[in-house]
Amino acid sequence: MNKIKLIIEQTMMISFMVLCYISVYGLVILRKDDFGFDWYIPGSVVLASFFCSLITVLLLYNSTESKDESPVKYYISVVLHFILLYGVIMGFGYFFYWYRSTFGFILTSVMYVLIYAGGWVGTLLLFRHDEKLISDALDKIRDEE
Repeated sequence: MNKIKLIIEQTMMISFMVLCYISVYGLVILRKDDFGFDWYIPGSVVLASFFCSLITVLLLYNSTESKDESPVKYYISVVLHFILLYGVIMGFGYFFYWYRSTFGFILTSVMYVLIYAGGWVGTLLLFRHDEKLISDALDKIRDEE
């Protein structure tokens, strides 16, 4: 159940950030060229976010992870995660016309890096919030005893 929760949280967070980027890109770049916003783009963003979430949970949130796992193995997983997600995003971007030129490809790549960093920050904040809730619950139980 915890992995399903992680997939849903990641999908919502990534979808929100990508939709914000596409909205800004549409207003700044596409609007001046009179391009429209195709109907399938929001759905493609959510689908791409789901695949990114699935890769994230399968690669980074391994249920068999041990406390003494080497940092090198973790960093290799993060680099592999970055590359796989980049492939998913740029593949969806090409297939669903999120970008239409070399400049769009470069801008999408830059925004991917910013969204990737934002995803890490958002996940860290979610985990800290969950840890605080657990800590407060444990303190309450201790106080009652």
